[in-house]
This record gives sequence, C-alpha cells and structure tokens, in this order.
Amino acid sequence: MERTILVYDAFTDEMFKGNPAGVILGIADLSVEEMQKIAREFNYPETVFIDTDAEVLKVRFFTPKEEVDLCGHATIAYITALIERGILKLKEGKNILKVQTNLGQLPIVINSIGDNLEIMMYQASPKIEFVENLEYWRGRIAKALGITVGEFGKELEIVKAYTGIWDLMIEIRDREILNRINPNMEMIKEISKELEIISFHLFVLKDKEVYARNMAPVVDIPEEAATGTSNGALIYYLYLNKKIELEEKIEIVQGETMGRKSKILGQLILENGRVEVLIGGKAVKFIEGKIDI
Repeated sequence: MERTILVYDAFTDEMFKGNPAGVILGIADLSVEEMQKIAREFNYPETVFIDTDAEVLKVRFFTPKEEVDLCGHATIAYITALIERGILKLKEGKNILKVQTNLGQLPIVINSIGDNLEIMMYQASPKIEFVENLEYWRGRIAKALGITVGEFGKELEIVKAYTGIWDLMIEIRDREILNRINPNMEMIKEISKELEIISFHLFVLKDKEVYARNMAPVVDIPEEAATGTSNGALIYYLYLNKKIELEEKIEIVQGETMGRKSKILGQLILENGRVEVLIGGKAVKFIEGKIDI
C-alpha cells in the first residue's frame, strides 16, 4: 500500500536546523514491527506514525530502537504537516486539538494569525524524583561527561524529571563548559539504564536564558538537536525552584554544538488548580515522498 512520507525540521523555521523527524500518514494497517523497521530505516531521532482515520487523531512515536510514549519535536512536525496538507482546518486565533497518544489524550494549542503558526503542546503531568545517594552519582555522571564535579552548576541539584519521559536534569556551570563537553556515550548508556531514564539533559541558566544539550544513547540517540519533553521537564524544575514564573514564555536554545540550532518555547500555566506544561515552536518541510509497504 502506498503511503505518504514526510520529513520536517522541527523547532526551527530554517531548513537544515532544528531537529528532523519522519512523518508517516495512513498507518491503520501497519504492524508495530513494520513501524519499527521504517523508523530504523529513516534513522531520525524519532519518526511519528499518524492514524488520520481514527475518531480522535491517533499517533505513535518510534526511535530507531524502540517505541516511546511522547515526542515533542515530532509533534511539532506532524501538526505542521497536517495543517499544510489541509487535513487540519484552522480558524483565525486559538485552536485546540486533542490527540490520542500512549499517555492518553493530550491537547495541542495552535495559534494561527495570518500565515504565522505557533504550536504549543501539553505535556504529560510533570513529576520530579530526587536521586538517592546523589554524591556517588555526581561522580559517575561527571566522569561520563568528561568534566569535574566542580563544573556542575551550584544552584540546582541533579534530579530525575518527567513530562512524558524520564530524563536527568543536570545543571552545568557555564556555556563554555557545556559546549566543550565530549561525553562517553557507553557510560551515559550504562548510567541511564541504572537510573531508568532516557536522557542526560544538560542545561545552563543565565538570567532568563536557557541553553541545553541532550544525550540519549540508551535509545540509540547519541545527541539530539531539540527535545520537547526534556525541556518541558526542565522548565517545570526551574519553576519549582522559583527561576521562572507561571505564564512566562521561556526560549530554550539547543543543538548549537551540532550545527543545528533549535529554539524551543516553554510555558507553564495554571489550569483547573494544577500546573500544566506546554512546549512549542515551528517546523519546516524538508522531504516529501511515497513509501510502498
């Protein structure tokens, strides 16, 4: 059966920047094994498979290695694709779309003003977990990153954080250190398995500016140019530590050392008495074609 395949660069409005994602339309009859093979063949950090025939739009996300529950940059990619292909019809102003994921139905907010689109997606309910025996782990994490313990940031401790995927939040002292880190991926993979996380999410916070790097070799992604869920978890952690406020839009820059600079928007809102995390940005189409499977 012939299906449409697309590739978008997400969290950017410039081709060859941001984070690439594969987008496959018309997947109702594809098996999990077939989806995994396609994702492995694409070899992008994530490929998203969209069932547009479902009563509620249904999506599944795959890395080259395995299925994951949620992916921020692939969400920006497929929503942009559905709008550009006329599958999603928008009104001027604020549009809210519900999408079925492995984590249940998650709303997506699409602000449409003229030709300008801003896509903001709700993340899964945020959680923070403190790492037991942290001093031991700090030493191992520093070694895996090729830095000293003294080059970690001094204000925010290393924690596990979640808005759909568990990641390790690691504050780095400054951008110079962040940019020169040359990690040992095998060590990161080993630590990730032991701590039951997907990625090391490194960040520098200076005033309201956030710079990040993300390494997820445990799912065969050595480094990623933009990570929506990880940055969602990060801004929630920053909020808990009174570094940002509700309703404030934060821009996170990621992918600089990869030559794929990305800009990720983050915002926290109070809704029905609880804090919700939104992550967003833009995407630009790179490839369109067909696959016969």
